[in-house]
Amino acid sequence: MTKKHHNTRNNSQHKSRTKRLGKKLAKQLRPWHRRLGIFCALFIMLMAITGVVINHSNHLSIDSAPVQQAWLLDYYGITPANKLAIYQTQPLSLASSDNLVWVRHRLAVEADSPIKGMLTLGKMILAVDSNNLYMVSQDGELMEKQDASMGLPRGIEAIGFDGQVWLKTQGGYFMADDDLIEWTQAMPFASIPWSQTLDTQAAQAESDTISLLARSSHLTWERVILDIHSGRFFGSLGPWFMDLVALSLIIMAISGIYLWVQGRPKKKARVPRY
Repeated sequence: MTKKHHNTRNNSQHKSRTKRLGKKLAKQLRPWHRRLGIFCALFIMLMAITGVVINHSNHLSIDSAPVQQAWLLDYYGITPANKLAIYQTQPLSLASSDNLVWVRHRLAVEADSPIKGMLTLGKMILAVDSNNLYMVSQDGELMEKQDASMGLPRGIEAIGFDGQVWLKTQGGYFMADDDLIEWTQAMPFASIPWSQTLDTQAAQAESDTISLLARSSHLTWERVILDIHSGRFFGSLGPWFMDLVALSLIIMAISGIYLWVQGRPKKKARVPRY
């Protein structure tokens, strides 16, 4: 056998071995390629759906839609308010949770500090925290906010009404004029009916509703969907899991190209014409 024939035979054997190894590798990759495809498809659909929803969150109103599912609020670690007070159930609901004022189950005011008291004055609702007076309509709209720059005393502890609006503060008692503009320090001649919280069955049922509303005010559906989209919803390992999905997509793309190359029909060698 000549040296040329020997080299040709070796090349042929090498190509044959390479071809067999390629087919064997393709046979091993094919089932894993399918499994990775199914695994990735589920998360691609999830990310695509959440991405579309996020892009249209304003039109779908999920940017302001509160989450009211208790289990989901528990999952996010949103606990009930430390101080929940029901001041009125009829003819309209008046309540506070920490620094939030609720009118007709609607968030009306986010005060600077915990609410000290609430009462109705005609068609207006008055609420106070330590240093501010909030005037709210019966529809839950903030009409005016007073503070020390407008003459309101500091260190408010309670609000009451006996024909005039009174404030009990750390520095004494203050009485408002009829327009709630000027506050004069004075000593009441009789005991003032200070704003009190209710402790009735209706108030207990109302407190459950307000407690859920207060918790849900801290979480919107937009936040939940954003967390699902980024993987943060699944905890500290969520982003790593999404990285695993991305790595699976890369492997699937590479294996897909390899399988396509292996399965591509070979071009027939052209027969030279003479």
